[in-house]
Amino acid sequence: MLAGLEGADAEQIRLFQERRLRALVHIAARRSPFYREYFAANDIAPQDIRTLDDLALLPLISRSELAERSEDFRTAPRRMMWSVRSSGTSGVPIACYRTVNSSVFEMAAMERQWSWFGLPADARRIVLRGSGFASDGTRGPTLAVPGARQLLVSSYHLTPDRIDVIANDIRRFRPDAIEGWPSSIALLAALLRDRRTPIPMRAIITSSELMAPGQRALMREVFGGPIVDHYGQTERVAMAGTCEAGGYHVFPHYGVVELLPVAGSDSRWEIVGTSLQNKGFPLFRYRTGDEVRPAAPGPCPCGRAFPLLGVVDGRVEDTFVAADGRPLPLPSSVVDDLSGLREAQIAQLRPGVFELRVVPGTGFCESRTIAHVRRNVAQQFGPGQEVGLRVFDRLPRPPSGKLKTAVVERERAKRLQP
Repeated sequence: MLAGLEGADAEQIRLFQERRLRALVHIAARRSPFYREYFAANDIAPQDIRTLDDLALLPLISRSELAERSEDFRTAPRRMMWSVRSSGTSGVPIACYRTVNSSVFEMAAMERQWSWFGLPADARRIVLRGSGFASDGTRGPTLAVPGARQLLVSSYHLTPDRIDVIANDIRRFRPDAIEGWPSSIALLAALLRDRRTPIPMRAIITSSELMAPGQRALMREVFGGPIVDHYGQTERVAMAGTCEAGGYHVFPHYGVVELLPVAGSDSRWEIVGTSLQNKGFPLFRYRTGDEVRPAAPGPCPCGRAFPLLGVVDGRVEDTFVAADGRPLPLPSSVVDDLSGLREAQIAQLRPGVFELRVVPGTGFCESRTIAHVRRNVAQQFGPGQEVGLRVFDRLPRPPSGKLKTAVVERERAKRLQP
């Protein structure tokens, strides 16, 4: 099915999406309390949603609404799915559910993208995505997972004194590709460059963060392969990624993407996604909060009819520093699994000193929340860090108005220095 769509024209792709959409709408109308309520209140029947144009009959779902009513979107028992949590880029913690089939489909979609760059489905991959497995000090900085053909490398143990061990483990593993957060991959690349020990790869697979031009150049210098970037969310409503010709395509088999104009701008749109693959937790017209710039005009040279996106503005975070001076990639991950909050933000006041800022929500418990984030910080950042908690009615925003989940407060840190 995935291979067949790559040769399809725009009309064939649309017909495929509409078949998937109709099936999911009928499931949601029968089993989802949220959609049952919406259809009844607005006198809409499932059969009214037949084409992509009919999506306009359904409501736009905000992140706040999902945070408050996540259980009402379920169409399957919790025991048949698993929960995933995230604070995303907005600082509003949400919980979603995934089915086994949706996870298998997502992996197949990513492997299909990798194949555009010559990577086989059984590619051996170095993975840098936090990897708390090494946080207790009982393991080394790497962990082989043979069944998944992966070598995990701890993002929080990329230091000069460990790089020789990590480099030797990577060479012994004989990887085809390296995959993970761009900040982590770039940090590993910098350490290897300093040792003058490049490790060629067939591809560099990235996601979750925006990349600076310098990071791209550094990764290509050390690992050699093309950068294969993809965009997605915890809510799993849309996926997009680069092709071998340099285009950034929506994956139409995964979800439907609408672009909502951003107020006050004529060159930015918000990504609104409709899932086509998660039958246990269908989300239609979900506002991701991620913004995109215009795509290049004309068809992509790769020949696929998949829609094109411009540059997606995802997570942009300051680099945190641990008490021992280590850089800490993607620090917002320490608040991703917190619950009982309407907003959450982790701030660095000075190296190794952090403050969790929260706006309480339903079920908030201060002692449980601070204990949870301290466990996360110890596991992901390592021992020796300090973490405090402040409760707000509303978290302060920068002049742009967009809340960042992780911030370094350089001015306040300067005032706090002895």
